[in-house]
Amino acid sequence: MDWYTRPVLFVTDTKMSVAFYLETLGFQEDWTHIEDDELLVAQVSRNGLEIILNRDTARAGTGRVFVSLDDEQAKSLAKDLKNKRIGSNRHWGMPVTEVQDLDGNELLFSPPVLAAG
Repeated sequence: MDWYTRPVLFVTDTKMSVAFYLETLGFQEDWTHIEDDELLVAQVSRNGLEIILNRDTARAGTGRVFVSLDDEQAKSLAKDLKNKRIGSNRHWGMPVTEVQDLDGNELLFSPPVLAAG
């Protein structure tokens, strides 16, 4: 049986980060953890990718997630990113599309031909 994994990305402001992932990247909010009326941790997801956003100002912006896409997902994401004017093409051992969140955490998306080869 495969292990169930989720990356944890550290952020400076969980509320603002959740809003970015929902409004800009098209994720949905799965759950939140609030203490003393302050949002500390939340999980967002899109197409099976679940990311935990955890407030930690000392480690914010140090995360990186690599996501392999199939043809349909790659086309859909490319359209979303182009419409929102975010993301850039980079080389990370292979060509990828990089999106940085508000704190500089990196999401690297690989098209299917490159991921398989």
